[in-house]
Amino acid sequence: MINFNSNKQSFEAFIESIPEGIMICNIYGEIKFVNSALLQITGYSQECIMDMNIQDMVCNWNNITSNIHNISIQQNIETSVKSVKNILKLNLNIYPLYTKKMDDRIIIVVFKEIKKKRKLEERRLEGKAIYTFDKIIGKNKNFLNIIEYSKKISNSKSTILITGESGTGKEIFAQAIHNYSDRKENVFMAVNCGAIPEKLIESELFGYEEGAFTGAKKGGNLGKFEIANGGTVFLDEIGEMPVEMQVKLLRVIEEGLIVRVGGYSQIPVNVRIIAATNKNLKEEVENRNFRRDLFYRLNVLPIPLPPLRDRKDDICLLVDYYMNRISKKLNKRKIKITSDQMDKLVQYEWPGNIRELENVIEFFINIEHIDENIIQSEGLFKEDNVKNSRIYYDGDFMFNMNLENLEKTHIENVIRKFKGNFTLAAKAMGIGRNTLYRKIKKYNIY
Repeated sequence: MINFNSNKQSFEAFIESIPEGIMICNIYGEIKFVNSALLQITGYSQECIMDMNIQDMVCNWNNITSNIHNISIQQNIETSVKSVKNILKLNLNIYPLYTKKMDDRIIIVVFKEIKKKRKLEERRLEGKAIYTFDKIIGKNKNFLNIIEYSKKISNSKSTILITGESGTGKEIFAQAIHNYSDRKENVFMAVNCGAIPEKLIESELFGYEEGAFTGAKKGGNLGKFEIANGGTVFLDEIGEMPVEMQVKLLRVIEEGLIVRVGGYSQIPVNVRIIAATNKNLKEEVENRNFRRDLFYRLNVLPIPLPPLRDRKDDICLLVDYYMNRISKKLNKRKIKITSDQMDKLVQYEWPGNIRELENVIEFFINIEHIDENIIQSEGLFKEDNVKNSRIYYDGDFMFNMNLENLEKTHIENVIRKFKGNFTLAAKAMGIGRNTLYRKIKKYNIY
């Protein structure tokens, strides 16, 4: 039997040193002890949580502990846990400590956050695609037809050209096609043709031999096509590829052979090429910025993705999806959207498409409200529409600014509203004064 009064300070110091959330309760679920890590994860205060029963927090607790007398330890139980702001998905490890008296038996519960991001990052580092068609949200008839068409062509060896405005999800479609194909266990290699310097793009794609140029690695280096042999190469922003490089890419498509920079040997590669662009390649061909023969070789299986303004019936679904996803990620409350507010979101043209919508929802969740003056059907976040608003931005701020820029601008305007009174500004934003000072220092405000 554990005596909490015996050497209590040492025991509590030990539990506090553990980075995971720890709770100790009896067999009736009465909470006897929690560490600071669990308070931080759930958002409860010490006083509040000690008045609770573990059943108030852990969904399905009775089922989890139904056979606790038969199994000594239960590990990696994924379940829902009610926090102050929302429902969390956590892993539980349960360690019952047995004593002669039933009433004296205690249970140690370890709460661990599920590291989904780490798993996704590991897949990226392994060259694996992470998105599948069941992660693509939509009910628009035309959009669903595009999904079905994309599934049908997923196993073809022919090249695919995905076109659409920025933010429409071109790489997500490319990954979903790869994961729906028989190449899904092999490498998915994404290359941004617009991000690689012109002098390096050939060696990046096709590799190089030892001594090919100053600074070349001893033994040479594999290019993206060799690494992805048997899998898929996704050429994003293909319209930015230099014309000289387009000739060599055309040869790879037609012959399935590459030659490393500084080398002479022809190396066969078996890759599925998916290209994407937000440019009108037909116009680029007419302007002689893109080779006509390459355009036709890429455009064998075209996938034109519609802008969000042509998918009005999907906006409500997407708002709900990102509201749930981002609130869980940030461990913040979901923001209630009225039918009138939703109508205005639907009416907006969304020049930044799905990426802009995601940023807008993340912004709302961070400021923990939706300002009625901000939502205007003729233009979201237009300064001339928000003269009485607490937040002021230029007309295209959502399209051009990231979340840190938004936070900085919001903090500056709240401080301005309260005439430099940091205490009132922090209270209005629902954060502590020390947190506000840290952000002021971070963003170099004033």
